Amino acid sequence: MARAVRLLVALCALLPASAALADGWKVGVIVSASGPSAEVGRAQAYAAERSAAALARGGVFGAPFELLLRDDGGDPMRAAALAGELVDAGAHAVLCCTAPAATARVADALDARMTPHLALAEADVAGRFWSVSLAPTERAQLTAIAVDASGQGKASLAMMTLDSGFGADALEAFGRALADAGRDLAGEARYPADAAVLTPEGLWIATRQPGAVVVWGLSRDLPVAIDGLRRRGYEGMVYAREATLPAFAWDRLVPAGAHAFDPDDAWAGLRVALAPAALAGRLPPDHPHAAGVAAFVGRVLGGDPSVATPSERATMARVDDALVWLHAAFEQVAAIGLDSGAVTRRLAVRDALIGAPLTRLAAGAYDASEDDPRAARWQGLVVAAVAARER
Repeated sequence: MARAVRLLVALCALLPASAALADGWKVGVIVSASGPSAEVGRAQAYAAERSAAALARGGVFGAPFELLLRDDGGDPMRAAALAGELVDAGAHAVLCCTAPAATARVADALDARMTPHLALAEADVAGRFWSVSLAPTERAQLTAIAVDASGQGKASLAMMTLDSGFGADALEAFGRALADAGRDLAGEARYPADAAVLTPEGLWIATRQPGAVVVWGLSRDLPVAIDGLRRRGYEGMVYAREATLPAFAWDRLVPAGAHAFDPDDAWAGLRVALAPAALAGRLPPDHPHAAGVAAFVGRVLGGDPSVATPSERATMARVDDALVWLHAAFEQVAAIGLDSGAVTRRLAVRDALIGAPLTRLAAGAYDASEDDPRAARWQGLVVAAVAARER
């Protein structure tokens, strides 16, 4: 079907182009500005309003660019209902959601309504023709980690993870990521979710001294794993899931360089793969994402990255990326003068997203070519390290 749409767009390009579509362009955004995820949802709503206001100043070749913002209150069923209401209100695409459960519901709803959906939360949207995910998969995160470790000359990598289905999936994803980086898994240590100490697991890793260890668990077990490794004499590189970082570690993130071990600070040197926007103000000017991050900071944060925490910047940048990417797709469709009905226009918007080359923005790099809904690529993640405490 995508090939048919591309052919339609190509044929329309031969026709006289109109400067703009008179009725303008609308994008719906659904977040949880209230409910259990309100803190994240409010940051997303703020970013959507600021980003859309900046993009609306120029419109889409002069045609209006309008934001339709909705709050699902943390209710997946309400999110799905809101998605239908947004399509009825003329939305040409919808961004959603704060929570994975709502994202999955909305993916189904928008597939039924033939409307492009840019997924903000980590959710499986495979098999949905109209959905594209902007959240990096675990494999993308682990590939960025494996590539970073390889760049540091670490040939052997081990994993510590939960003794559960979550851990089994992580090991499978890590094995594929290592294959992408030309490396093999040096070993694994599995631990129960309720572990208070990791004596045998930490000792197992420490005695084998791999070049790097990836701790892939939950927020509560990350400090337990780090303590278990350091107490058993492991001084090598340790990587973790970005989602498990405590607030104090976020505040100490810097672009990762050579590994620096501090025996008095177990967290020093811990590395994570995350959105470039989290390091706003600290990325070198020649970094591939420096321009995208600077543009995001200007649009959403008034030019001052310090008004938001690194975690908040990562959250808000994904919303800004989605709107920027959609705005470019709207311009592509408007440039060819395609105005043959709502469904045709939405198909053309989807095709513009699918056909776009790798696009580097503030929260990542996106490529949905070959109809792969997992648009967020590992190349768009940066590896940061927790700096040692100031003395």
